[in-house]
Amino acid sequence: MRLRIYFLSLILFWSCGPEPIPEPQATILIAPTDLNECTTATVLSETESQVKFEWTLALNTDSYELVVVNTLTNARYGKTSALLTESIILPSGAPYRWYVNSKSLLSTAVGKSSIRQFYLEGSQDESYLPFPAVLLQPENQSTVDLDSSGNFSFDWEGYDLDEDIESFAIYLGKSEDDLEPVQEGLTVSQLSLSLDAGERYFWQIITLDYEGNTSKSEVYSFQTAG
Repeated sequence: MRLRIYFLSLILFWSCGPEPIPEPQATILIAPTDLNECTTATVLSETESQVKFEWTLALNTDSYELVVVNTLTNARYGKTSALLTESIILPSGAPYRWYVNSKSLLSTAVGKSSIRQFYLEGSQDESYLPFPAVLLQPENQSTVDLDSSGNFSFDWEGYDLDEDIESFAIYLGKSEDDLEPVQEGLTVSQLSLSLDAGERYFWQIITLDYEGNTSKSEVYSFQTAG
């Protein structure tokens, strides 16, 4: 009887414990739209424009961290706001990527939105720079299986508003600071490479257009099984 009362007490204790703190959810990005010109930007001068960013309401969120990155220079711009829209003055004539982090005062967790890219137009006669390639496979910080021949198929997407991409180059290495080109002049966005099992790799795609403009993707890391 005493043992039964003891277990009932334990059940009551745990059932009356504190409710788990809800984590902030990820917001959905609205504007600027993905892989497009930022036609809604307000031109301030020949070199700068003001861009308005918009996103949806995220549950369990007290504030939003807007992050904007110039993918040509890697310069970062940002604001923290309780609103669903913010404006930032940016240099014109460059491609950008942006995302929003949802944050809560009650939790250390962060809700991460997807990442979008846009091109902020400069002078009317300029050639658009290609967007940095989007790396699809292997995913960042993933573990992948090699096929029976020890190969893995890399996959990415490239985009240019001028639609004049000439080629891609894939860079690979076992250190982020020691990437080497393993194939250049690619006119497709997929390539199978022979890899070592049980190794950590880093990879990146360089996009080249017919005007000689280039862009660099992010650097992803992955581990081969084995």
